[in-house]
Amino acid sequence: MMRTLALLLIGVAVLAGMTGKAAGSNLQPGTSANGDDIVIGQSADLSGQHAHVTRPFLAGAHAYFAQVNNNGGIHGRRIRLITMDDGNNPLLAIQNTQQLLQADKALALFGYVGWKTSSVVQSVVNESGAPFFAPVTGNSIVYKAFNRHVFTIRASYTDEYMYLFSRFPGMGLKRVAMFTEEDGATRKTAIQAMIRASPGDIELVAAEEGAGQDMKDIAGNLIQSRPDIVLIMSISQAFNTALIKAMRAKGYHGYFYSSSLVYSSLLNSPQEIVPGLIVSQVMPFPWKAQSPIVREYQQAMRKLHVDTFSYLGLEGFIAAKVLTEGIKRAGRAPTREKLIAALESINEHNYKNPGYRINFSDSNHHGSTYVDLTTITRTGAFIH
Repeated sequence: MMRTLALLLIGVAVLAGMTGKAAGSNLQPGTSANGDDIVIGQSADLSGQHAHVTRPFLAGAHAYFAQVNNNGGIHGRRIRLITMDDGNNPLLAIQNTQQLLQADKALALFGYVGWKTSSVVQSVVNESGAPFFAPVTGNSIVYKAFNRHVFTIRASYTDEYMYLFSRFPGMGLKRVAMFTEEDGATRKTAIQAMIRASPGDIELVAAEEGAGQDMKDIAGNLIQSRPDIVLIMSISQAFNTALIKAMRAKGYHGYFYSSSLVYSSLLNSPQEIVPGLIVSQVMPFPWKAQSPIVREYQQAMRKLHVDTFSYLGLEGFIAAKVLTEGIKRAGRAPTREKLIAALESINEHNYKNPGYRINFSDSNHHGSTYVDLTTITRTGAFIH
């Protein structure tokens, strides 16, 4: 089977396509063919619309795992991260997950990107008993119901929107419009519920979907509703760029907002698109080393001769760090069940991670609700 692997051995990340059968099925979960490495599995989008999310997240994770391996590993064993490309295809994600769990004997699954692939593999994950750690999504499908196999380290989309709405009274914002690519009715209901639970006199004045519609007409409809702020809820760079251009061309001078992952779809947009955009972030500011966790992240990246930092890179670094702590606590012969129990033991009282608190328990697997707001300047820089 053709696979794209991201192998981290002795601190060196190698990305390569491979063919042939995987390690023997008689191995215990978490043990590689040579019996030394701790195997972690990941199915993520390296070639599709979420590749711009996967790659910086993976770079941050590699930086931490490299640091661990260079310092002797965990109880003398190195971490080997196997990453398979699913192109954001749910069916391929299922196949990859089965491969990682059954043939590669992954101790845990790590860093799946997007709600479609993260949700579709849950039945396979639950059957295997493996921890599903740090999915890169804030969707309620992953966050709403407790699943003892799923552990998150980023705030949910609900956390992001509730924090945004809590800031509206101080910003003088009341009239809200929203733009989605599809599934607008479901998201509209969710936004209305969050608005009702928020302080201040906030009103949802318009909701538009982009799929199959003329963007100039959508822009006109949104402007007619006289919004103070437009919530951009589409992950399509083409849709988002076209909407912002059309609304600015029609004279809209209000705010646009995007959540942390939606903003990633605008990173390569023309420079005139993003100024004034309000973005919620679920990680600390990654360019200033005032926070200990940010300083640690920057130092690890520089050891790999990388000076490019990002929110997603910091997220990958923190995810790898917390998972590693769980593996350490699981002992010299970790099993999937031992790792779940070990992760549940991690909280701010016994695990010091200055700058980004993590709190798990046997009844709570959502490790963080951290949210902050940033604004984009005319030059594309963040104001924090």
